[in-house]
Amino acid sequence: MRRWILPLVLLVIAGVAAWQAVETDRALADESAEPAGNDAPATRTPLLSVRRIPEYLRAPIVLDQFRTDLEAVGATFPSQSCMVVSIDGEVVYEQNPTLPLVPASAQKLLTAYGVYETLGADFRYETRVVTDAPLADGVLDGNLWIVGDGDPLLAAGAYTDRYEQQPHHRTPIEELADAVVAAGISEITGAVIGDETHYDTERYVPQWPERFTNVAQNQTGPLSALVINDGFVSWDSINPANSLSTAATDPAAFAAAYFDDELEARSVVIRQSAAAGEAPVGARTIATLMSDPISVATNQMVDVSDNMGAELLLKEIGQAATGRGTTVDGAAALESLLRTRGFTTSEIDVVDGSGLASDNRLTCALLVEILDDTSGTALHDGLAVAGQTGTLLERMVGTPAEGRIRAKTGRLNEVGALAGVAEASDGTPITFAWIANTTDLYPLDEMTATQDRIAFELIEYPEGPSVDVLAPIG
Repeated sequence: MRRWILPLVLLVIAGVAAWQAVETDRALADESAEPAGNDAPATRTPLLSVRRIPEYLRAPIVLDQFRTDLEAVGATFPSQSCMVVSIDGEVVYEQNPTLPLVPASAQKLLTAYGVYETLGADFRYETRVVTDAPLADGVLDGNLWIVGDGDPLLAAGAYTDRYEQQPHHRTPIEELADAVVAAGISEITGAVIGDETHYDTERYVPQWPERFTNVAQNQTGPLSALVINDGFVSWDSINPANSLSTAATDPAAFAAAYFDDELEARSVVIRQSAAAGEAPVGARTIATLMSDPISVATNQMVDVSDNMGAELLLKEIGQAATGRGTTVDGAAALESLLRTRGFTTSEIDVVDGSGLASDNRLTCALLVEILDDTSGTALHDGLAVAGQTGTLLERMVGTPAEGRIRAKTGRLNEVGALAGVAEASDGTPITFAWIANTTDLYPLDEMTATQDRIAFELIEYPEGPSVDVLAPIG
């Protein structure tokens, strides 16, 4: 009997409060019929009336309706799907939250998290030019090495100016050539040599399908610690699609040759052909080129879904954590970091940094936890904005969701994903993650329609009865 006492008491109190509200409304109706001039004070809503707490009444009604609306959307998802929605760090809706799924480019959110937590937003790459040869009267009697530090944005203006979305950030290789000339070098009797030893020389992630490599699509250039222009030896002068570019077979040698050309364009005479090789221990520095803070490369990677940037950033995570700049070490370090920070990591599998590998596995619960944990930080600055930037530039244009959805998209043939933050109608930020996997091709129009419907439901929150309806009368 004891366990029924408290519920019965609460039920009685609720009943009395409801009865009192009804009686008060009836009394108000009677008062309206009284002759004017009756100035006797009247308490329109009793102090103990449920009308005295309108927000508490409204909140559960609003959340119930919100969940019902989301469930209606969720009923249209493919069977292998997950979705999690949270408000103020509290999950308010979930569907298969810990189901491990292929995330496609939503994987880049994990890579960005690893960068900020392992390296810090202010970390900078340093590309160096070194030599062990004597310099006299402008003549360097020996070789000159350009030593890569993993900078994914090392490029020439002629390469990045093709991109429609500007600024397309880069670390200008022209400035490094200017610095060499400023150091007094006018002739090199040896060669310009590219040093890529900061990372390994695995050019493409083994788990990727062959079509993603230089065989067909060039989803990335060849991975290396020394890449200029994403490691592409040629590209279309107008269309920036990687599939129209030609990848270098030896990115370090190509970088050396490109830098050789930059020096020669500045009237430096170079006697031998460019090559790849490791700089000698103890070589002195002639010139350096510092990148922008790594937040620039990281946020551009998230915004435009830069696969090359994601893979090099993952290698840098591995280098920082283990001293080995490899994809495998970066992935292991990232998984370890997530476990250490207490995230939901059961059954996840990090294989690459970009999400191109179909062996990656993430959960909606993990994505929302990461987004909630990093609220207000640099990671959120990289999220594409609906109708305005990045991969959402042409999405939801002219709808109420334009400018109010910030998210990372994901797309493979059998995968759709969207994870980020929505701005509700009252300004409340709502964190969300959605991933869907199919066994056949997931039509693009069907996938985007589902994502748009999710977005529209999120920005319409809160719905429900007006506070005025529930507020005290008088």
